Amino acid sequence: MIELKENPTLADFQSYIKNIGIERGWNKNNHLEIFLLFMEEVGELAKAIRNEMGLYTEKAKHNRFEMEEEFADVFNYFIDLANIMNIDLEKAIRKKEEVNAKRVWI
Repeated sequence: MIELKENPTLADFQSYIKNIGIERGWNKNNHLEIFLLFMEEVGELAKAIRNEMGLYTEKAKHNRFEMEEEFADVFNYFIDLANIMNIDLEKAIRKKEEVNAKRVWI
């Protein structure tokens, strides 16, 4: 069983998601399937946040753990999609931050 190391870096998360995907057979999905699963989880996260904030709450049971789970699902699928597209997230974030640092933010 693959374990995520203590205090992981972004690269550690990417490697972990890639390896558990192989271990659990999730690596058979193509980029479109991963993207659709990601979007489904984003919708579930939106619902969990809405329930947590009491906006249009449904009678269904909700709790903070539900919201935490949805954040984790979204994060996992996001990383999986980046891996499938061969994106080094740390490198991409650093490059984007260089661009953002030069912008005027008002």
